[in-house]
Amino acid sequence: MNKLTQNDLEWLQDMVRRGEMSADRANVEKVRMARFVVVKKLPAEVRSVLNAAVKDGELGHKKKDGHKPEVYYHPNFEYLANQERALIEKQTFEVLSGVITRQDVN
Repeated sequence: MNKLTQNDLEWLQDMVRRGEMSADRANVEKVRMARFVVVKKLPAEVRSVLNAAVKDGELGHKKKDGHKPEVYYHPNFEYLANQERALIEKQTFEVLSGVITRQDVN
């Protein structure tokens, strides 16, 4: 998984605290700095801000597809988002096959 460093998070928080960046803008910058963010649950307000950034071309977005999760990503790093989605899908299938196998053994 791709995460921001503590310094990156503190910088974003400081920018918002000083009023140099809105919280909405900080959410967009967070995704851009992290290169991609896998979404499980997202408040509607944040989702609308990220979707607006997708419309403006600042972010990319891929919807949930089967066992591949939803992601928002920096447009230059789509390949990283694709790799992460494929990895999560593979891990999901491995977990599911382990559960099915264990039940069949008993």
